[in-house]
Amino acid sequence: MSGWTLGFVLLLPLTVCLGSEVTLVKTIQDKTDVTRVCSNETVNIITLIICKIGKESIRREECRLSYRYVQGFEHGCDPRFKLRTENQTVFLHLTSLRPEDNGNYTCECSQPGGTSTLHINITVEENVEESLNAAIGSTLLPVLIGVTVVIIITTVILTCFHKRASHRHTVQREKTQTQDIEPYSTFTERESGLYSTVKLQPSYNNIQN
Repeated sequence: MSGWTLGFVLLLPLTVCLGSEVTLVKTIQDKTDVTRVCSNETVNIITLIICKIGKESIRREECRLSYRYVQGFEHGCDPRFKLRTENQTVFLHLTSLRPEDNGNYTCECSQPGGTSTLHINITVEENVEESLNAAIGSTLLPVLIGVTVVIIITTVILTCFHKRASHRHTVQREKTQTQDIEPYSTFTERESGLYSTVKLQPSYNNIQN
């Protein structure tokens, strides 16, 4: 009887370990995170792993990553989220993390001795420098567009005014030249009738000569 009791006491820590439930709270500043899910052991081979990805931004939708002893890995989530094996240990790899990836991630690892559950509460901090650059870019773009539009409109208006002024100057000069060469006449009344005297204005060039 004492032998059975001793065997039960030795197996109890293993059962408690495999049937455990652990919660991790992570604040991530980098874009990549790696978390150990469970390990293969000689006695306890991994039979099933299911990771549920629950983002705060998508509360109604939940994607899954899974591993089955026969089928292998199945990735039903964003390519940035994957399960990978390294040295008989399965890790949850998260890459290119963004603030919208905040949420609760749950992984269940089933082995012959029991199932362990890992809860990961992930908070991704926003990169201040990238946010500042994005804000500056989003602000400068409309300003540059507005300045460009104003310059184009101003150029068009000035061009139109210049053309109109040049046209008026040309027309006025032509009228002046025409009036310079037009004769004008005076009428003289005499006893025998009405006579007209035509006089030509001297040309400006003739006066200079």
